[in-house]
Amino acid sequence: MKLLVAIVCVIIFSCSARKLYYCKAPFVPPANETCKEKHIMFTYDWTIEAKDKCKEVACCDCSGTYNIWPDRETCNELCFY
Repeated sequence: MKLLVAIVCVIIFSCSARKLYYCKAPFVPPANETCKEKHIMFTYDWTIEAKDKCKEVACCDCSGTYNIWPDRETCNELCFY
């Protein structure tokens, strides 16, 4: 019985939890970045008064940073404030 309750809870949680990341502050690349080609990424900005709250940012090394996403759809789907 406990196993059944656990399975039901996991299914309910996975179906209802679309937004997984608390993205309070938008990503701002360092001002002193110098590289030949910057990558275009997206960051969630809750202050934007629209359904699409992700804005484009350009950065040299965007890996391992907070609140930075490869595309607009992923950004909007996974972030909440």
